[in-house]
Amino acid sequence: MGSASPVERPLAEIHVSANCSLSRGGAWIFFGVVAASSLAVAGFFAWHGFWPVLPFAGLELLVLGFVLGYSMRQGSQREVISVYADQVVVERETADGRDEARFQRHWVHTRLMPPRGRARRSRLFLCAHGREWEVGAMLNESARASLGRRLADLVGGVGTAPEREPAGGREHHQNTVSLD
Repeated sequence: MGSASPVERPLAEIHVSANCSLSRGGAWIFFGVVAASSLAVAGFFAWHGFWPVLPFAGLELLVLGFVLGYSMRQGSQREVISVYADQVVVERETADGRDEARFQRHWVHTRLMPPRGRARRSRLFLCAHGREWEVGAMLNESARASLGRRLADLVGGVGTAPEREPAGGREHHQNTVSLD
């Protein structure tokens, strides 16, 4: 993912990704093993006259394929939050493509909305000039709250700069990683 300019290096760069330990190749292997075993059992019963087992085995594999595909699609989400001296750049990569939002660092602030409604999960936003950009949607509650604290430390509040410049370097945040 790109940066603000080729010469300017970010003061801090935070990589946020879903905790997806299954690779695309691993997903195909998993599906193949489950499909082979399911079809072998269904074939055995169909051979012995219980043919209605075959459509149910096919339906089971169809549902597993859709769910596995959805899981892999959600697991491919990535965000890079780069904090520069004068701006904050959020780059999001999903299966649908790439999006980018830029905020002036002096005006940006974080807002963590508490869980409400059926979703029962909090939402973390970067806000400035009437615009809101959700970040960390793929994280669990504690990781999202920690990301919010870290971002608040990096960008300060509206009209104020942080007391100190953030330590440089890259960070990578997932559901299982403590951000404190």
